[in-house]
Amino acid sequence: MSYNTVYTIPFKSLSNVAYLVEIQREGFAGDVTELTGAANPFTVKIDDEDFLYTPTRFSTASLKLVGNDYLQSLLSTNYQQNRVVLKREGVAVWVGFIKPEMYSQDYTSIDFELQIECMSAMSTLEFLDYKKAGESYVFVSLWDLLKKCINASNAGYSNIYLPHVYAANANAYAALTNVLESMTVSEQNFFDEDDKAMTLKEVLEEICKLLNWTCVDWRGDLYFVDVDHTGEYYKYASDFSSFQMVLFSEANIQQIGFAGSDNTLDILGGYSKASVKTSNYNVGDIFPSEDFDRLELFSEPSNIVDGNKISVKKIYSPSVYKLYHYNDSAGREEITNTAGYESQASSLLGAFPIKTDSYNMVNNGAGGLKPDIANYSFDDCIQVRSRGYYGYEIGPDDLLMEFASPLPVTTYCNGAMAINCSIQLSNRTDLAKFDTNAFDGGIIGSNVRIPCTMSVGGKYWNGVTWVSSFAKFYITFSRADILEGGFVACNNTKQLNAPYSGLEGCFVEFPLNTPLSGELKFQMYSLEYRVVGGSYQPEYIWGYFIKDLKVSYKKLDLLEDKVSENSDRIYENIVNASFVNELDEIEFKISSWNNDDISYSKALLGDDYLKDNLYCSLTGGNVRPEENLITRIIEQYNSPKIKLNQVLIHDGNIMPTTTISDNYMINKKFLPTGGEIDYEAGKFQCTMIEI
Repeated sequence: MSYNTVYTIPFKSLSNVAYLVEIQREGFAGDVTELTGAANPFTVKIDDEDFLYTPTRFSTASLKLVGNDYLQSLLSTNYQQNRVVLKREGVAVWVGFIKPEMYSQDYTSIDFELQIECMSAMSTLEFLDYKKAGESYVFVSLWDLLKKCINASNAGYSNIYLPHVYAANANAYAALTNVLESMTVSEQNFFDEDDKAMTLKEVLEEICKLLNWTCVDWRGDLYFVDVDHTGEYYKYASDFSSFQMVLFSEANIQQIGFAGSDNTLDILGGYSKASVKTSNYNVGDIFPSEDFDRLELFSEPSNIVDGNKISVKKIYSPSVYKLYHYNDSAGREEITNTAGYESQASSLLGAFPIKTDSYNMVNNGAGGLKPDIANYSFDDCIQVRSRGYYGYEIGPDDLLMEFASPLPVTTYCNGAMAINCSIQLSNRTDLAKFDTNAFDGGIIGSNVRIPCTMSVGGKYWNGVTWVSSFAKFYITFSRADILEGGFVACNNTKQLNAPYSGLEGCFVEFPLNTPLSGELKFQMYSLEYRVVGGSYQPEYIWGYFIKDLKVSYKKLDLLEDKVSENSDRIYENIVNASFVNELDEIEFKISSWNNDDISYSKALLGDDYLKDNLYCSLTGGNVRPEENLITRIIEQYNSPKIKLNQVLIHDGNIMPTTTISDNYMINKKFLPTGGEIDYEAGKFQCTMIEI
């Protein structure tokens, strides 16, 4: 967005420091108007929370004006309409936006005071929903997520600071490699089952919780503060094009100086126990099932009569499945939209969902005939016409079916799938389904098979292993069973010693301890078989029916007892048993993998899961983020902490990373965690907590 200045409000502090407030509007192209500030024209309040590991500390501001113009044009209708920038001697020290529909003024005098409430730019992320990077879900890096949030704030921060704490390993840490670029998570984690998105503020908070950081907007810059880290920070340019490493100096309260006498000291209690819950957003059913009872009828029901046998068929439009069709009369032309083909549904090459039943007409005892059934018992099937009246056919290279909506974009590991279905072949031109043997002549010379593809993030299952190039695998059916007629179940390819108890069918096994990440894709092609003494010849059958198509997933047997399905995982430890209060449970919606089920919330570190393999400079070794946070809390809160509220001279040099000492608190260090700044008075009511 392009913001241009509409109003300016200049003022000076008591120590003669020049400030300028600019009110900017998106797309404004007029003259700039100077307004007059009231007493204490600009004050900022920084969120203050006693818990050191809160994920965000943002701020609000109050702008006060005097005059006789009601300035009703400043009434905002969205959270990023009117931007407010406070500059100290030409350098931005606060950026935010006027709160929408927050407008209060005196209405009794010609000249009045107008107070405008503002919120920091990062605070507006609470009202911005996360949007996918493209049309479909992808894996996205934490680095790109942070940049997305920062850019969406439209703050134009001068600098962004991140602590140099984590890396993939010790060598990468020494090389200043940005580990956030190799830490990825599925975008689907940020959307619920109804496709409602998390806000960008929620996404930012989850990243900060995972890394044990606090995001703070301060002095026109953005800081990601690690309260336990006293080493170097990355200082990034506003466009993230470059960085330099910086160290922050310490400060002393007495050297800064006091600007008031309202100074207090509080003792903060410790905690008895700390717990972190990983909110596992488990995938559930990976492959949706078509509910035939809820489908829309595509064409009128039809009855096919063959002597005393009658086949009833209802053809439907698919919902979960995306089925492919080809117009036989137009020379096997692929059809992308079947609308208008209702009267030709039975003659189109390709697949349709159907309900079908058959019965016999028998003597009714009065010289007539009657059905030998009193109620229909429909089979829910996918009907496939593979041969057409005009001589065209579809075969093993022709796509027949996939899923209409994307399958889960997540990580797959230490588990297996089994595909099950039954088929019945038909050599009838009308594809009437009767429970008779259609192949007494024994024309089929080998097992029948359906070619399929299954891929995850560019890796394909070839029937034995996962490969990097396009490959098919096959659902097979016994030739002997096919020749007996009726529906035939697919062959079970699972080995007896495969560690997936109860799983049967066409077997697909995911790698052990090496996750595949990305969108799962499944496609089914038209059936393939060989005739006796010959090669593949599709013209010997006219079509077939697929029934009870189902894909089941199961994790390794040895993992079954380690975490129950759809459960969250709790990490906890004692901080100090002598204290009374437990710390509120901290919830992670991005988390490490600990033999969990298939879940959107599990992050990757490179090509592996994020586990207890994240290098942390604070420990000099690898950590698991959830356990690392509990360890930090134990070290910080196993004894009471001191909280200071001091009215200090505001010289602009205190930053959220500044370690502060007090001459009256020997061997104690403090970190600024909030407060209020009055820029005209030049004072900072600073809240500090012992670290």
